Amino acid sequence: MNTTKSVSLLFYKGRGTLAEKLIRLWTKSPFSHSEFLRSDGFCHSNDRFRFVSRIEILEIDPADWERVDITLPHEIVDRIERRQLRKNGTSYDWIGILFSQVFPLGLHDKRRWFCSKSNADDLAYAYRLMQRSSPEDYGVYIRQLTVFAKTPPQNFSPQDLYTAVQRMPHSHWY
Repeated sequence: MNTTKSVSLLFYKGRGTLAEKLIRLWTKSPFSHSEFLRSDGFCHSNDRFRFVSRIEILEIDPADWERVDITLPHEIVDRIERRQLRKNGTSYDWIGILFSQVFPLGLHDKRRWFCSKSNADDLAYAYRLMQRSSPEDYGVYIRQLTVFAKTPPQNFSPQDLYTAVQRMPHSHWY
């Protein structure tokens, strides 16, 4: 492990649609959506209007988004980003929204995503990769991602995800 890459999680706090206002009301949060800003400048998440997982360039107005930067080993970031390509085009996890977010039963579809579930899953995947590979080399990164090993991804709302990444010792928020 010689180098690192920075990625970011972005949290939408702009005006939003009626649905986004309801999400904020339900989660008691200023955030209604999250995005994974990849090292190549593209964003990955479930599109908040089309409800499908996608990778695309987004115009990010800092007035509408909170940003938390995360530094990880470059080989781990590369694997996360390759895995995001496999998520691309998958449908929205309505079961997960209903039975993990509205009714906290933890039920979800393992092949479908909503924004914060997908983003938390990416960080849990990073944790698992480092645990399996070489825990002694990745110790500092493993410790910062431990919450993603302990909490199922479908249990994260955008606010829960924001709180978790803000508490990570090697993250920076703007």
